[in-house]
Amino acid sequence: MSAMKVRILGCGPSQGVPILGCDCSVCTSSNPMNKRTRSSILITSPNGQNIVFDTTPEFRIQALAANLKTLDAVVYTHIHSDHAHGFDDLRPYYFLGKGPVPCYMAPEHQPEFRQRFAYAFGHSTYQGPTVQIDLKEIPRRTFTVGELEFEPIWLPHGGEFTVAFRIGRFAYATDFKSFTADQIAHWRGKIDVMVASALQPDPHPSHSSIPETIFLFHELRVKRGILTHMGHRVDYHLMAQSLPTGVEMAYDGMEFEVE
Repeated sequence: MSAMKVRILGCGPSQGVPILGCDCSVCTSSNPMNKRTRSSILITSPNGQNIVFDTTPEFRIQALAANLKTLDAVVYTHIHSDHAHGFDDLRPYYFLGKGPVPCYMAPEHQPEFRQRFAYAFGHSTYQGPTVQIDLKEIPRRTFTVGELEFEPIWLPHGGEFTVAFRIGRFAYATDFKSFTADQIAHWRGKIDVMVASALQPDPHPSHSSIPETIFLFHELRVKRGILTHMGHRVDYHLMAQSLPTGVEMAYDGMEFEVE
């Protein structure tokens, strides 16, 4: 069997990098690694199924850059605007595919999502073309998307939560504060490559910091840890020089494979 492919569609925080109106050294940097759209990834299964995690406000731009011509499913970690408000750009995939796009979302997030995008669920007087999806619930157990098996866990994010996923030897976790000891014990030794958010160098009340995420990689015994969801206080070149062995920084368009 061939490997699963992963592409970092975006690795930025809620405002992206550069931030509008900011003249800090990172926001004004000419280094393309410091240009970060909102955080999302694309995985392509061994048989060619494309699954996107979150639809950011730049989803259209990210999908064009990835030459994403077919989409088999979307999996939402949560529905904050920086992870959900590219939703309407799923419209073309209804016509390019075989019907409504399956979208997986925690049941707790669905009522607000349906209200926010009421026009897509028949609760609006709007008469133009609308995005066509099949909204599915993420269960609190292992489930399958196409040929891939997903193991979800619920993680705290301020007063709310996000859902992280393990797919075989790969894991993706964004916009979380911490893992519990039981969650760490359950996933320990099962992950070769993990992409996880690390907002900034110092602690934040609702996001894992760079040192905290590096420690999480160590506790989970991750072989290759990749930092994402990084803010404008993180300079790619400077930070990359200080990371321990086995830890690296994501960048928009980064691609790799996981066996």
